[in-house]
Amino acid sequence: MLVPQAMAYAELGGLPPSAGFRAALVALPVYALVGTSRHLGVGPEPGTAVLAALSIAPLADGDPQRYLELMALLAGMVGLLAAVGGVLRLGFVADLLSKPVLVGYISGVGLTLLSSQLRSFTGVGITADSFFPRSWQFVTQLGEIDPTSTSLGIAALAIILGLRRLRPALPGALIALSVAVVAVRLLDLDVALVGEIDAALPSFSMPGVSAEDVRSLVPAAFGLTLIGFTDNVLTARAIASKKRYAIDANRELGSLGAINLAAAFTGGFPMSSSASRSIVPATIGSRSQMSSIVTFVTVVVFLLVGTSVLAEIPRPALAAVIVAAAVAVIDLRGFRDLVAINGQEAALAGVTCLAVITTDLLLGVLIAVALAILMAMARIARPAHAALGAAEGLAGWIDKTDPRASPEVGLLVYRFDAPLFFANAEHYRSTLFDLAEHQPGEEHHMILDMEGVGSIDATAADHLLELHETLTDRGVTIAFARPNPDVLDVLSRSGMIDRLGRQSIHPTINAAVAHYREHLSRRSP
Repeated sequence: MLVPQAMAYAELGGLPPSAGFRAALVALPVYALVGTSRHLGVGPEPGTAVLAALSIAPLADGDPQRYLELMALLAGMVGLLAAVGGVLRLGFVADLLSKPVLVGYISGVGLTLLSSQLRSFTGVGITADSFFPRSWQFVTQLGEIDPTSTSLGIAALAIILGLRRLRPALPGALIALSVAVVAVRLLDLDVALVGEIDAALPSFSMPGVSAEDVRSLVPAAFGLTLIGFTDNVLTARAIASKKRYAIDANRELGSLGAINLAAAFTGGFPMSSSASRSIVPATIGSRSQMSSIVTFVTVVVFLLVGTSVLAEIPRPALAAVIVAAAVAVIDLRGFRDLVAINGQEAALAGVTCLAVITTDLLLGVLIAVALAILMAMARIARPAHAALGAAEGLAGWIDKTDPRASPEVGLLVYRFDAPLFFANAEHYRSTLFDLAEHQPGEEHHMILDMEGVGSIDATAADHLLELHETLTDRGVTIAFARPNPDVLDVLSRSGMIDRLGRQSIHPTINAAVAHYREHLSRRSP
């Protein structure tokens, strides 16, 4: 898979195939030494190749040599940015990639891979470059299906899927490709082959650098770094979650820097990872980056002495390997689990998948992350909350809607399960006003349980002061129970504690209630 992909993705970047080999062959051993994924297939990737080409072409002005130098320079800038990001531990950016995003992303990648192989698998002349246009072209050109290519592809796919199910320890993809090569030779089948390969091994060189070039390429370098890191972490985490091991996002960011710096000094171009080259070793039983080392050695040997053997691989059989990988990675179980747990998150996974297959990987991920952040903000802005009541036989306080809860006349105990900040402060205040109006009895006292309120911002502090002033005018007093030190500090600096007095701050709800009852008993005739 690596050889034809390296050739194709180099051409997408406007480079000769030899640049693809140079980039891949330096990335494999470098990542094996510093990366944390056991399966990530680093090297040329179409999205980064295209974006790099779009950034470099106007600067190169048709000069092939300058084009190569600028590509190497851009790879070096991406490498430097990623390496510095790893040192500064900026990998936390990956924490924005939630499970719904992960499930939708990897399923979208699987569908994209599936559609990308329709041409090679069936022989239909598909020219589109995204999922729905490819699918439409395929459906409208079913009459062009080549029976020989399709039969060979189906046979190879059956071997791979059959061995995956019955003998998972066997290298199904290798066996299928070998059988396909033999079948084409013995039966003299007329199918497309990988074809002649232009071999080239890496050699050390210094990329040309000028201050003007660096300034011109800064935006592209930042964009490529974000694309590469997002692609690497999403793919690595998706596979790691299935194989039950952990990914270190900071080291992954540093690893992205290492492979691109290596590419810069060997005449390569910006790289990240290939989902198909990552999924295949995971599905055929690889357990470490030793598979990358074996790939590196094997490709070097073939480029030196065996390019004619690689040239004989039938493209339908090679497509079957990618189709098998795509089928394995489409996470239907993940969608089912999300539907069972939370319909909104299942919808987010679906939107992510749709965004990936209709736009490009980065834009799809950015759309999904933005939606995930909006959903999180909505939950925090309108979190779970409840008026509480005492229950006989229970030491704590429970939701007043529970039949065991007994409301106490004149007393409101209120719990809010989110940080107080600008997006929910008005909702918090208005809810308390509404509850105060419906409290029975003449004596009114509020105990605000702050255990679920991890923090308070300036807007929320102002709202609490306004709440206190308004309720005081109505004869309602306030006390706080269980505030953490950060919340207590904000209450103090905002002047709230000075107005209430330290006696209104309590370590537990029961302590706050006891203080209220004692105060009430002293006022009773």
